[in-house]
Amino acid sequence: MWECEPFDMDLNITLPAPRFSSTFVPFIGRLMRLAKRRRTMPMEAALQATLDGAVLLALQVQPGAAHASLVGMDPWRQRLVVRLKARAQAGQANRALCAQLAVWLGCSAGSISIVEGHASRQKRVRVEGMTVETVVVRLGAQTSSDA
Repeated sequence: MWECEPFDMDLNITLPAPRFSSTFVPFIGRLMRLAKRRRTMPMEAALQATLDGAVLLALQVQPGAAHASLVGMDPWRQRLVVRLKARAQAGQANRALCAQLAVWLGCSAGSISIVEGHASRQKRVRVEGMTVETVVVRLGAQTSSDA
């Protein structure tokens, strides 16, 4: 019969770098969503004080939601995520955003204006007559009551 020598267990085998298959990509997506939920970022990253005393909010708007809510921070875009019930048609979501921010911040809708992103989901909103600290406290209370 065949005679074999003892097998040497001390082999150095290098394998090629793994390629991501189509079944592995959704797994990475789930991991990233989980990391996104656990990662917290201060709300101040999305706020900026101007020289004339106003506050600029960087927002990511999601129109067409079941109800209006302030979700929290998007760590990748460094923006506050706001869900709105209004559709993004003929400026309905923009008007709803200004009205909802006025309710959350406890100010008049006239003191809130959209500076950038009228036709985009990424918007920059100007709030007159408030400090960054006041906005953080009022929006922070809103996110904790939604959760």
